[in-house]
This record gives sequence, structure tokens and C-alpha cells, in this order.
Amino acid sequence: MNMIRNIKLGLIASVMLLFVSCNSWLEVDPDDRIMDNSLFKDREGFLAALNGVYSEMNTPSLYGANLSMGMIDVMAQYYNCKFQEHNYSVYANYSYAQKDFKSTLDKVWSGLYSMIANCNAILEHCGEGNAVLPDQYYRLIKGEALGLRAMMHLDLLRMFGPIYTEENKGVKCIPYMTRADRVVQPLLSADSVMYYIIKDLESASSLLSTVDPVITDGPRNYDPGMNSSDLYYRQYRMNYFAVNALMARAYLWMGNTQRAGECARTVIEKVSNEDKPLFPLVDADYMAKNLPDGVFSPEVLFSLYNTSRESKVYKEFFDPTLSVAKILTMAGNLTSGRVNTTYDDKDDYRYRMWASTISNSKEVTYLNKYIDETEADSAYHYRYMIPLVRVSELYLIAAECATDVPAALEKYFNPLRFSRNCVNQSASTAEEMKSLIRAEYVREFVGEGQLFFYYKRNGLQTIPDGATASGTMNVQLTDYVFPLPDSETSQRAESQDNVSQE
Repeated sequence: MNMIRNIKLGLIASVMLLFVSCNSWLEVDPDDRIMDNSLFKDREGFLAALNGVYSEMNTPSLYGANLSMGMIDVMAQYYNCKFQEHNYSVYANYSYAQKDFKSTLDKVWSGLYSMIANCNAILEHCGEGNAVLPDQYYRLIKGEALGLRAMMHLDLLRMFGPIYTEENKGVKCIPYMTRADRVVQPLLSADSVMYYIIKDLESASSLLSTVDPVITDGPRNYDPGMNSSDLYYRQYRMNYFAVNALMARAYLWMGNTQRAGECARTVIEKVSNEDKPLFPLVDADYMAKNLPDGVFSPEVLFSLYNTSRESKVYKEFFDPTLSVAKILTMAGNLTSGRVNTTYDDKDDYRYRMWASTISNSKEVTYLNKYIDETEADSAYHYRYMIPLVRVSELYLIAAECATDVPAALEKYFNPLRFSRNCVNQSASTAEEMKSLIRAEYVREFVGEGQLFFYYKRNGLQTIPDGATASGTMNVQLTDYVFPLPDSETSQRAESQDNVSQE
């Protein structure tokens, strides 16, 4: 219990420090922030600036809701909310022209680019070397900032860019921001954006490869004492393995299955070594402990630390006492609705994320993945975790990219199924393998914001209908492409007018 309490106190102390240190900095315009050399006069200032980025990623308009369990999962048709009265119907119906949807997209766009500008401010002050930063901290801070910049650009591309194909990769869609100011930059083609994403990830990997303690020690989810936890809790930082996992995700988005598979296999081998597993898939022994770990934390490579997970996530999205116009839940009841048709094996640990109760005299099926079931006076390191990158995705990428179907099943797909307490599956053709992987994506990433991008990457025009227990729906390929926010298009028009007048 003392160890658990120390974990909690260490994390809370770190979070409180970052709020005190960086909130005022985050409120300053990026242009002015670049000139604020006082913040970057020492190591603590650099860390406060970087921690500020992690903190702001937690906002509901970004990864704290919209880009994890909220908007983006609604658009993947996980939930029954297409009827007009539901608060999230505009997302379920891809009603991009609606005012609420426009407002949400504006917050996503401006929020991500604001965080990118913050990363760029850090990178500009890092330069090619910085006298106030010891080499380990220089490489860690710069590596993490580059990795975060790449991840956020990748998500912007996956939302606002085209379905990445040979025909579409030349479509201009978003800028790649490498400056801290918000001067309007030209829209780049999808393949140009991907070039810069890969470049940033490769640089981040190189920087982190010799200094990140995650490589030898894994997550380090404990407080070392002496008021120093900068090099600990690596699951909550853009660490070396997370960067390389993102590289697999990025290459797969481009359709480069050879490089995607190589990256995925390399990370799997390094983190799942039998002699010293760093981020192992959960197993029966772990799950038998009856820990309130709905996110399978041992295998999470990168996540948010969200102290509002209970109040702002579970209570606002999944609590069974919510009205039908607010709750995010699958259609039908637990035994005969979409939950039942989604999970082919009822021994599946992921099936346990769903429960049923009576609320207001009605049976309600609800997701308990993010519920806080810990004792009031204790906390586990994963209590506030919202996963953004996990090892299981790499197993699915490795299986998808394998050219040998039996090998894909034996080495990657069925080992993942086994870790979820499910029976093995079989496939004899690449198409059958693809179908199995597709179903596994649906089961694996509830509340984590990845399924919509799987559908988009594959250009699927028939997907499960969240409003029904087992039906499907048609999707237009244009529904997968977010329109640029009005604020961005008007800013570009104004910039162009100024250029014309000059």
C-alpha cells in the first residue's frame, strides 16, 4: 500500500509542478513565447515547457475526449447515437456542415497546431545543442518534442488529409509546421507531409536511442525519491519505443507494408523478450489478480495521464445513469445487442469491459473501461491512463504486413488472441486474414480512437452500423475526409489578399 501511495504522490507532485510551471507560458502567444528566454534558462524550464504540451493534450477538445473515446470513436460507429436527439449525432452522421461539428473541428485543428507550435518553441531553443541541458536531457527533450510533433501531424493528416493512395497522395491538405510562430504556411501534399513525419520520427528515434531509460528498464512506473522523477513514468512520455511504434503506424498509413512490418516486428522483439519483457501483452496470471486495469497497462507504450478520467471521461460518456441522449453505448443489450455480436469469444478479457445494469427501470449496457474502481486511499499507476499507442497494435500491423498467412497467424495474430483469452483463429488466404484483423481492430481499440483511421486507411465503404445490433451501413469515401475549418480557410484567404495587395 505504501508503494502504491508513493506512486500516486509522485505522479500528483509531477503534475502539480508542471501546472504551476507552464500554465502561464502556455497562455502566451507562440510568437512571444519564442522570445521568453527566461523559461529556457535551465533544465527545469525546458521540462516545464514539455510537460505543458503533455498536459494540454489532455483537454477534452483533443486527446482527452475528441481524439480518443469521443468524436473519433463515434465516427467509427461504435455507439448508438445517430438519432437526432443524441448529443453526438452530428459526428455519427458525418454532418460536417453543422455548426457544432464545425466548432469541434476548429478546436481540434487549432489545438493541435498550438501544441505543435509549443513543440517547435522547445525545439528552437534546443537548437543543435544547449549549454543548460546535460546531453541526456538534451536528447530526451528534443527527441520527445520531435516525436510529439510527428504524432500530431500524423493525426491531422489522418483526419484532414485524403485516403492515402497512389492517386491521392499528391493532394494538398495540411501544412507541416516547423516554426513556433503561427505565420500561415502553405498546404503540402499528403506525401510531402508523410516525408516530414518520417523524418521527425527517425530523428527522434536516433536521439532517444542512447539515453532513454525505457530501453533497458521499461516503464519505470515509480518515484525514485529526491524530488526527481524526470526520467520515470516513461509510459506517459513520448519514449523510444512509442516513437518507433508510431513509425510503423505512419508507414502503414502510406501503404508501405514492408517498412511498417519491419518497424512493428523490431519493437515487438525488443519489448517482449522472454528474458526481460519490458511491455508484455497481458496474460492469464496478470488478469487473475483482478486488478481494475481495463486498459491492459503493461502493454501501453504511450498514454495520457488524465486525473479527470473518472469525472470527465467515464461520468460524461459511459456512466449508465446518463440519459439516452448522452451515453455512448453499443446498440441493444449485453446478451443480444452489438456487444454480443462484436466479441466472438465470451471469455475475451475485452468483453469484460462491458456490463449491464438497471437504470431508470431500463436495462443499460455500458463500457466500464475507464471506471475508477480503486480504493479511495490508493492508486495504481494506470488509474489515470488513457492509451494512445499500445503493443497490441504492433501485433496487428505485423500480421497485416506479413506475406505468409500461416506465419502471420502463428507469430502475431493468435498470440494476441491468446493474450486476450480467446481461441485461435484460422485463415488460408490473405483476404481471410484481412477479415480477421478487421474484426480484431473493432474489439481492441474501443475508447482509444484508432478504428475510424483503420476504416479510412482501407477505404471501407461498408462498416458496422452503430445504430443496430448487427447491421451494416454504407459510407461515402468523402465522409472520411474532414474539411478544413472555416477559421483556417478565412485566414488563408486573408493572407492571400495581403500578398496580392503587395
